[in-house]
Amino acid sequence: MRKLGIVVLCASLGGCAAAPKMLWLRADGQRASDNPVLRTQFELDGTACLGERSKANLSGVTVTDGGLAGIAAAAERSQAADSVQRGCMAEKGYLLVPEDQAEAKQAELAAVADLKRKQDGAPVATSSPVKPRKPAKPSAAPAT
Repeated sequence: MRKLGIVVLCASLGGCAAAPKMLWLRADGQRASDNPVLRTQFELDGTACLGERSKANLSGVTVTDGGLAGIAAAAERSQAADSVQRGCMAEKGYLLVPEDQAEAKQAELAAVADLKRKQDGAPVATSSPVKPRKPAKPSAAPAT
């Protein structure tokens, strides 16, 4: 049983090593590395979301007596904490993408943000119905 646990642990660690490197991108397509203000904001947002991730990872009780059940519980808890961090970062305007897709995704995000800015700046046609005019009240003619 102990050997099986070691094999499973090695296999799971090997799976982590094969995972692609991931990068956070701003949803508006701007590069934080080129702008000190955006870089500082990213660091603040990332720190806040790491705190949320840690709280999620520490909440609840996980009994790990060892063995496969303990390994599975620890992996599930880690995945849940990762989801909390991704959600927090998404709320703050960041997306996690594989490094090899980052350039294309950043260009796509920048194009969408530019399109949105153009649409927001364009005059918006209202679809509300035109209110009918009230007929003018006949005025009483002065008596002559």
